[in-house]
Amino acid sequence: MEKELPIYTDPDYGIQFIIDVDKLEFRQKGQQDNRYTLEDMIDCGEEGYCFQRYDKERNDYMWITVPQFVNLAPEMMAEKYNKAVEEILLLTDFELMVDQDALTRRIKYGQIPTVEIGGHIFYAEARLDLLRPKDDFSTLGISFDELEDWYVDHRNAYAFPYDPRTHQIASIEWDKLVEYPKDLLFVEIPFVKTLDPVGWNRKWGWGETEGLKETGLRLEFKAETIPWNKTGIDELIAENRLKQPIKNANNEKLSAPKKNKGRKI
Repeated sequence: MEKELPIYTDPDYGIQFIIDVDKLEFRQKGQQDNRYTLEDMIDCGEEGYCFQRYDKERNDYMWITVPQFVNLAPEMMAEKYNKAVEEILLLTDFELMVDQDALTRRIKYGQIPTVEIGGHIFYAEARLDLLRPKDDFSTLGISFDELEDWYVDHRNAYAFPYDPRTHQIASIEWDKLVEYPKDLLFVEIPFVKTLDPVGWNRKWGWGETEGLKETGLRLEFKAETIPWNKTGIDELIAENRLKQPIKNANNEKLSAPKKNKGRKI
């Protein structure tokens, strides 16, 4: 049986909103296409969240302010974040949703987030646009600009071939590939903003804690290694194999010695 979600009624306009803690969004009751996520709203701190709603009858925008989730649905927030209700009531949404220990280590002590790729640690530095391999000074590492070519939109992540020997994106001649690449990995890591949201904010001149409720804050990540047979290259390999006999036949024709007819007797 589905949980009955709490309702918030705006005191100024009487509009009711369903409070969905799992999705961290507000949906207008009776018009659930009108939904407002954390990304859609302005974070007004302890006052809650603010957003504009267009009213067809008034032909005007309404400015709506809703309290924090911890105030509107403390029991559900306690369950979601595995804390006691009494503890929840002493916290703001930000204090609950964002790891405060990680925040202190990142901002006060300057700890750089890391991501383990193929068994090697990389420092994720959004402001420098770089994944920098630990204890390897033979390479600058992998730039996030390079990774843009490997961005997977629906996963908000980068999925790319990785060379564990050079600690760089692997160079593969895809049109010549007739088997799974040897000694190379195919890995997936989160988008740069997820890896280093504080560095991302600094890079673009925003407040250091901007958007941390949406992204969360972690200081350690591990790349997912994807088996080559799950990467979708089987079809490419099959196509290249079909081309290979034709190419070999053409090469044989070019290299075969020409027959000398000689003189007729």
